[in-house]
Amino acid sequence: MDDTRPVPRPMPRPGPRPRPVGPRPIMPSQPQPPRPEPTAVPGPAPEPPRQPTPAPAPPEPISPQPQRDVDPRKPRFVTYHIPRCTTDDVPGREVEAALGVVIGIATRPRDMAHHPEMGFINTAARQDAVGAMVQQAQEAGADAVVGVRFDNGKVSETVSELTAYGTAVRLRSVEGDQI
Repeated sequence: MDDTRPVPRPMPRPGPRPRPVGPRPIMPSQPQPPRPEPTAVPGPAPEPPRQPTPAPAPPEPISPQPQRDVDPRKPRFVTYHIPRCTTDDVPGREVEAALGVVIGIATRPRDMAHHPEMGFINTAARQDAVGAMVQQAQEAGADAVVGVRFDNGKVSETVSELTAYGTAVRLRSVEGDQI
């Protein structure tokens, strides 16, 4: 099938054409104005030119060989406003309604193999993913997230993603139990 439709052309904008920006050129037929001669202004002497600051030294490369952990940072315990469980229920509560799947994604660099901080970085990435998942569950009106799982994958040669997912649910108390 031969498509011979005309190619649309841009329509000219209504109104005056824009003027060129900058000084107006002096035409050769016009006399050039005399240039003022520079005058000396009394005052402090100009400062000598400054030496450029040297660039910071590049960081030490990360060794591909396993290294001993040298006082790595310790992960902190993070609390959230709603319960999260890897099980399909919350002890002492019944699932009243399942609101749907909620997810949270965090990314981290892939080029930190064998780094003493990897434990901290991986834990922080998981906590970030869980925090994003909890935020989505709260926006859905959930009381908890059950069936929490983790998954990870390669986004590019330098970035990995970590995903936390689960089911956002509304809960009710079990008869006779106090919460």
